[in-house]
Parts: sequence; C-alpha cells; structure tokens
Amino acid sequence: MRMRDGEAAGRGRRAPAVPDSGVRRWPPRGRPGVADMLLAVSLAYVCAWNPPMITEQPAGALRNALVDSGAYVIILAVCCVAIALRRLAPTVAVVAVGVALAAHVLIFDGLSILAIVACLVAVETCTSRVPRPHAWPLAALGYLGGAVGALRADKLIDPPTPGAELIVLAVSWAFITVAVLTGLLRRRARERIEQALERAEVLAAQQEAERRLAVVAERQRIARDVHDLLGHSLSVIGMQAEGARAVLATNPAAAAEALAVIGRTSRRSVSEVHSLVDMLRADVDESPMARPSPQSDGSAAPGGSSPGLDDVPRLVTGARRAGLPLTLDLRCDAEPPAPVGEAAYRCVQEALTNVMRHAASAPTKVRVRGEDGGVDIVVENAEPISAGGGAAGALDDDTRRGAGLQTMRERVVALNGRLWAGERSEGGWRVHVTLPAPPHLTQAQPGQAA
Repeated sequence: MRMRDGEAAGRGRRAPAVPDSGVRRWPPRGRPGVADMLLAVSLAYVCAWNPPMITEQPAGALRNALVDSGAYVIILAVCCVAIALRRLAPTVAVVAVGVALAAHVLIFDGLSILAIVACLVAVETCTSRVPRPHAWPLAALGYLGGAVGALRADKLIDPPTPGAELIVLAVSWAFITVAVLTGLLRRRARERIEQALERAEVLAAQQEAERRLAVVAERQRIARDVHDLLGHSLSVIGMQAEGARAVLATNPAAAAEALAVIGRTSRRSVSEVHSLVDMLRADVDESPMARPSPQSDGSAAPGGSSPGLDDVPRLVTGARRAGLPLTLDLRCDAEPPAPVGEAAYRCVQEALTNVMRHAASAPTKVRVRGEDGGVDIVVENAEPISAGGGAAGALDDDTRRGAGLQTMRERVVALNGRLWAGERSEGGWRVHVTLPAPPHLTQAQPGQAA
C-alpha cells in the first residue's frame, strides 16, 4: 500500500474571480448628469435673451472692444459648459466658472442672470462635489466674488439708500449660504447612497463567493461519494480478474468462483451508482434516499443507513473473500456519533482498498478502538509476499496516486481529526487515524464490541 502523505489534491488551482455584482449606479460614473445638462441648456437660453445690464458706457478702448467682440457670449459658453460637466470634473468646473465670472465683473459694471445663477451653482458644487481639502477655500472665494458683485450692483438701487451696500451684501451672502448648505446636504445624501451601494456590492460579491464555495464543496462531496462507493468494488474486481487469469489453466473451479465474484460485484456497483444518482437528484424539501449500507462483502447497497463501526467486520469479510490476508481487532465500548462512525468506516475502507491495489498479497492488520465517542484506527500491512507486490500492483495509476489519501484526509479534517500515513521501519505501510468525539453531537446507542 503505497500512499504519499505530502500529496494533496487541487494542486495548481486558482480561486475563481468574483464576477460583477450587478449593482448599478445612476447616473453612471463617467457621464454628465441629465439635470446638469438641462440646467446648462436652460441657462444658456435664458441668458442669451437677457444680457448684462450696462448702466454706463465702458471706459477705455479695451473694454469697449471686449463688449463689442462678444465677450459675454464667451463667458456664457464657459459657464454653461462647466455647469454641464461639473459632475465629471467638479474642481475644474468651479475654477472655470470663477474665472469667467471674474472676467464678467471686470468687463461689465452690472449684474446678470448668468452671474447670479453661475455663482450659486459654483458655490453649491464646491460643498457638494469638490474634494474637501479644496472645497472650503473655493467656497470662500465664492463669498468674496459675491461681495464684489454685490458692491458693483448697489448702483442699481435708485434712489440711493444709506447702507445699500450692506443690504445687497447681506442678501448676496444669504443666497450663497443657502447654496452652501444645499451642497452639504446633497453631499451627505450622496455619500449615504454610495455607502449603501458599496455595502450592496460587497454583499453581492460575498454571496457569489459563498455560492461558488458551496458548488466546490458539493463537487468535492460528490467526488468523495463516488470514490467511496466504487473504489472498493473496482479494486475487488481487479484483484479477482488478475487471480482468475493466473489460475485459469491450473484451477478452473477457482477461476469460475473469481468470475462469479466479479459478476456480483459489478452488478452491485451498478446499483450503487443508481443509488448515488437518485440521492443527488432528491429534492431538498423531500426526504432524501438513505445512504447505502454495507453488505456482507463490504460494499454498499441502497436502502440502509450510513455505515459505522458495526459494519467494519462485514467490510473485512469482503476483503478476505477477495483474497487479502487480513486480521481484525475491533473494540468499541459504544457506537460513536454517526458522522464519526461513517468517517471511520470510510477510512478503513479506503485503507484496505489501497492495500488491494498496491500490495494485495501483504498480510494486513486492522485495529479499531472506540472510546467516549472517539475512534482510533490503525491499518498496517507488511511487505508483499510476491515480488513486486503481486498482480494487483498493475492496478496502480501514477496519475491518480494520492487521491485516496486526500479523500481520507478531507473526511478526517472535517471532524478535527488527525491522519498519518507512511512507511513502517520494518517495511510495509501504516495508516493511523484519530477521530475525536464532536462535543455537540449526541452519542448513539451502544453497539456490540467485537
């Protein structure tokens, strides 16, 4: 029985990438907002028909040339484009609006709808979208620009009133403060929505990962069940076929008996496959078919409960009938919990299967101790009597070597047990399994000790 302790299944596998969670943001990132586009278009239309009020002729040839050359159109275009694209680049948009409004103040001596709306939108953008390290300095510049514009607009009050500058300044700053508070509220609401979306994305990704892990775990369970149900029977078939071929010419009766065993085992294996398929197809809401129980030859057949320590003697009997020289020492003060008992049975089954595959003629000992709900198992075999490990050695497949040990290890680790497998100092192979009693499982009814 040649099994390597260091070999493990799943070598070279990579964790599957988590797909898109399906959570979508609206408006999508990287696109201008529909509301911003509508605001920009509306502002352009209204301001095109309402240019700045000019209370006096521009002084100087430069200002006169700027007014005549359509500077207002350029300022209007810059402000409208910046407002439309403020979602994509808020800091750049605010700076562009500020520069345009500064030019507006320098060129024109009156206010306009464009200056008022653009200033309020820029201040609101500062507190709602501009990153915090730059938001408040830009907002302070907005207050300063509003003050300059208000002082330029006090000339519109006719007749002049004492303290008109302070009144206009207070009104302008009040509007700017409202815009600042509106931006802060919008930022807070947007951050809450983004946090909720992020939590939803994390939850969706976690659920997808859990689903994939569940699929992987189910595939591993199916692989273990197929290995446990068919591995032993196919090993028996292989041994009997090699034995029948060896004695066919000298002992036809023994060859016929071996062929009869092959026939019974083959039919039983087909039944096991049908049982496994039915069990996998069973609806979770219905009572699934019970797991196959071992028969007198150590294999499984549908219709019974999960195998346990009481079924180990029948397993050993079947191995003896297949031609394996085997002795059993089973002592159990009480039947362990069902998961522990089934794992112990499968470990013994897999260990004997590997003996039949790799050292069919080797004398083998099985020692099982069950105490306080835990199980201690030792399966060891000597060197094969015939050279090369007997005819069964031909059944060894290097590409699958270690798969049985990995299956056994998965069952043991699932119950917090320990597995050791390696060569003995005096020759041969030894498998030692320790399965502790799960504290949360109830002890089954005591069974008979063998």
